[in-house]
Order: sequence, then C-alpha cells, then structure tokens
Amino acid sequence: MVDDFLNDQEFGHIVDFLNSDDTDWKKFHKVVGDDHKDNWQYVHIAYEKMLPKSLLFDILSCVFGKLHVISMYRVKVNCEQRHSQRYYSNFHYDYNSSKGTHENPIGHDHMKTGILYLNTCDGYTEFEDGKKVNSVANRFIEFPSNILHRGVSQTDTEWRSVINFNYFTGS
Repeated sequence: MVDDFLNDQEFGHIVDFLNSDDTDWKKFHKVVGDDHKDNWQYVHIAYEKMLPKSLLFDILSCVFGKLHVISMYRVKVNCEQRHSQRYYSNFHYDYNSSKGTHENPIGHDHMKTGILYLNTCDGYTEFEDGKKVNSVANRFIEFPSNILHRGVSQTDTEWRSVINFNYFTGS
C-alpha cells in the first residue's frame, strides 16, 4: 500500500478528467454478487481488449510508469453512489479465463491488480483473509490477481471512486 502515490498535479489531472462533462460513463445496475436494485455504479473503461477506450488511458501514463507495466489487460473506473446501508460484492478475481472457476482460477498467475482510490470515504476493499484497505484519496494498492477481494460501499460521501488496473509487469 502506498499513500500519496502520485504527485498533486498528476492526481489532480486524473480527477479533473473524470469529473469533466466530457467523460463517458455507463450505468451498471449490478455490482459483482449483489443485484439489489439500488446497488448500481457508473463505469468508465479506459483500456480493454488490447485497445485504449478513452483519453484517460494517456493521462494514466504516470501510473503505468510507476508500476513498470509491460502489458495492460484492463483499466476500469468504478464510481458508486452513497447508500444508507453497506453493500458487499462477492469475493472475486478481476480476471479468470473462461475455463477457470473461483475455486480453481486459470490464466492469471502472473497478472497483478492495482487499485487507485480517487476519494476518501468509509468504503473499503476487503480481502478473503479479512484484511481491509480503506478508501483514501491517492492511495494505491497492488496484489496478485489470483487473490480474492471485494468492494464495500460507503455511507458517508456522495461517491466512492476507484480505478482498477489489471496488468503484467517485468518484475
């Protein structure tokens, strides 16, 4: 876990882009594992299927350089609204081949998952072993993609926003 992962200018540029009226958001009514009608989020895809999908991809070059990325799989921004109660997604992997299962994952032994938290709130990321990482603006965590984790919604701020990175590094 790294706090103050980016300098103020880099982090501000990312947040400003995502808060601009020109950013394309898609509303998804189902968060992994919880299909309650009130549990939805906005998603912005920056990179997927070997192609940049957004100008955000270029802005994130400051992140890729720090991570020593040699190959990107996906970059996705999740923006979840405030709830009066907590919602817990199921524990999941961000990537699993079509032949794998959660009990027997295939295809991501060397892939890493990173999360850049965009705001501070009482939401968090929880791991299967019980470890929790609080949502703190400009905090970055990295872990092997074969570690089960889940997002937990916030109750104290209007939004909880994170960028999920799935990638391979040279180390």
